[in-house]
Amino acid sequence: MSSVRINTFWILFEKLFFVLSGLFINVYVARYLGPELFGVLGFSLAMTGLIGPFTTLGANNIVFNRLAKNLPSGLQLLASSARLRLIIFALLALAFTGFAIPYFEDAQKRTVFLIILWGSFFTTNDIFQVFFNARLESKINTLCQNASLLASVLLKLGFIAAKLSVTAFAIANVLQWATSYFMKRHFFKRHHETKAHSTGKISRRHAKYLLKVGLPLAFSGLAIVLYTKTDQIMLGMLIDDTTVGYYTAAITLAQGWIFIPQAIIASHMVRVSEAARDSHLFEKRTERLFRLILWLSLPIAIILSALSPWVVGLIYGEQFSASIDILYISAFSTLFSALGTISYRAITVLGGYRFLFYKMAVVAVLNIAANYLLIPKYGGVGAAMATLLAEILSSVVFNLFFQGGRILKLQCRACLPLLVTENSDAKDRTR
Repeated sequence: MSSVRINTFWILFEKLFFVLSGLFINVYVARYLGPELFGVLGFSLAMTGLIGPFTTLGANNIVFNRLAKNLPSGLQLLASSARLRLIIFALLALAFTGFAIPYFEDAQKRTVFLIILWGSFFTTNDIFQVFFNARLESKINTLCQNASLLASVLLKLGFIAAKLSVTAFAIANVLQWATSYFMKRHFFKRHHETKAHSTGKISRRHAKYLLKVGLPLAFSGLAIVLYTKTDQIMLGMLIDDTTVGYYTAAITLAQGWIFIPQAIIASHMVRVSEAARDSHLFEKRTERLFRLILWLSLPIAIILSALSPWVVGLIYGEQFSASIDILYISAFSTLFSALGTISYRAITVLGGYRFLFYKMAVVAVLNIAANYLLIPKYGGVGAAMATLLAEILSSVVFNLFFQGGRILKLQCRACLPLLVTENSDAKDRTR
């Protein structure tokens, strides 16, 4: 079995356990808290998600590609990225704290927001996950994240039994993130500290490179977060937390299967990155990945959408019946999101950082406008419609404007039936 397939297996196992366990506990938490308080958690997570793109400076893909190609140089980028993330996170978290104090009139909501805000340090500063994925050591990420999730599930079940408030569940989220972070840090220092110490020193040159290349990616990453989180944020601002709760429940189910394409993409992008200098091989591998994800994801989206009433009723119960119509639409948003992940990462391999910035900025603005128009009239369904539109524009339509539609052409060819000969596969493996 090849290293790529082994790596895919571990990522898939991690995502499977993560999603099923997360879905299991989220259902219990949602049933216990009810739509309004569950919406408070969802709104806080969405708001603090805006910090991530600027904290990471869009560097995950840059560092991933460099680590896959050149380990010593990649470790220097990793060290520089870690220092920059720490500084930027502190500045942004202070700014968001200043926003939260006057914005949240309810003390409990303010407390939940601030706990999740400062606890997000452990997710935004997790440089270790990208390292292990790039070095095809995803087994370590799997063990750490699954162990922390299992501990979190048990803790939240205990909180439900003790009938604690929503604040306790915010703390449980932070403890989960912290446990995963410190476990991965331990494995990194144990197995790679010597190599990292000798080659991974912080370099001003690498820091400047990350700022120069990363800022466009940071803005494009922010745009991605905006059009994926704007729905929850604007629902909370324009309607109420209860509607956010319905919406959060629906997208939790809609995204419940995204771990499958994500696992495949994470491993196969290593081979795509390696083929960057060979145009023919790069296009063949990218097209094959598009085709695999499309024909894997499309049937899942159709089935999930068709079974929305049964799925919502079975999992969440009657109190979340308003989530059904949202799930009809959101199931297909997840399909385009998976395709968009391939597009985004393929374009970064080709150096299209500036294009990504402009594309995602336009999508974010259009998504905000669509949410503003649709949410007051259609509520959560309007937010789902706006998100689906944004995903289609981002993952497919706007690729027309990158290198003469190079990525879009690969996507169009991927829509054809899977016809890959053994001879073609053999040639690819020998290159």
